[in-house]
Order: sequence, then structure tokens, then C-alpha cells
Amino acid sequence: MSVDPIATVAVRPEKALTIGAYGETVAAYRYLVLSEKARSHEARNEFAAMADEEQDHKQRLQRLLAQMFPDADFFLTPEEKDLVVVGPRLLDVRDETEFARAMRYILGTEQRTAHFYRKLSEFISQDDLRRLFAELAEEGVEHYRRLRELARVAGVEAEADAQTGPKET
Repeated sequence: MSVDPIATVAVRPEKALTIGAYGETVAAYRYLVLSEKARSHEARNEFAAMADEEQDHKQRLQRLLAQMFPDADFFLTPEEKDLVVVGPRLLDVRDETEFARAMRYILGTEQRTAHFYRKLSEFISQDDLRRLFAELAEEGVEHYRRLRELARVAGVEAEADAQTGPKET
């Protein structure tokens, strides 16, 4: 049985908001890349919509961070970044193989991010943050489902993220 990586990192509320904002930033960028590279008009629109949603999440987290913790440290370790991102931050999508790899990274990232938010919603003491993280966890699961359908239509085989367990977390 593997150790939950979130349990090995001391996640204070300000750090949780910073990690979340980082993950949302990476996700928004990746969805924009896929919105430009997808074959179908419908897929391009769906990726663009998800990029907008991730951008909204990032702005929401950054606003809360600035309001609640104006002196917070924004430095993240590689281990902290890995709590919410699978694969390289930047994607180079030039062909179908790279598109499929990018889709798998994003699927894993949505799983990991939803898991991160769900765990935070279980132990963060501030009620408003607990509710926010629970909501973001649900939205991460929904993004994963939408992305799985886009992957299926594109013929991309999804793989479970070993860090988060089953595919439908």
C-alpha cells in the first residue's frame, strides 16, 4: 500500500491555496494548448471552456490567498507541485502521439488535483476553505469525466494515475 503524498506534506491553508492556484494555472494552459490542437470543432470548444473554468478557479484561489494571507510565500517545491500536476508543466503537441500523451497527463492531473482538494476539504479547519476545496474537488471529478469522454472520442486510452488510485476518484 502506498503512502498518500498529501499526508507527507505539511499543507497550511496559505500553502494549499498556492498549490491549488499553481495546478489551476497549469491546467488552464494545457487546455488552451489542446483547444488549438484538437481535430474537431466540438473538442476545441470543450477544451477552451475547460481552460476558462480553470482560469476562473485560479483567480478565485489567488484572490482568497491575497485577502486571507497577504504575506504568504509563493515558492513551491517540486514535491508540492507534484501534488496537483502529472507530467511536464509545458506541453509540446505536434502529432497524434503527443496529443494522446498530453491527454493522459491532463487526465492524471485532474485526478490528482481532485484528490488534493478532497483531502484538503477533510482537514482544513476554516469552513469557507473546506467548502471551497470540496467544491473544487467535485469540479475536478467533473472535468475528469468530460476529459475521459473527449479522450474516448479521440481514441486515446486513459491510464489510471498510480498516485491517486482508481480512475474515477
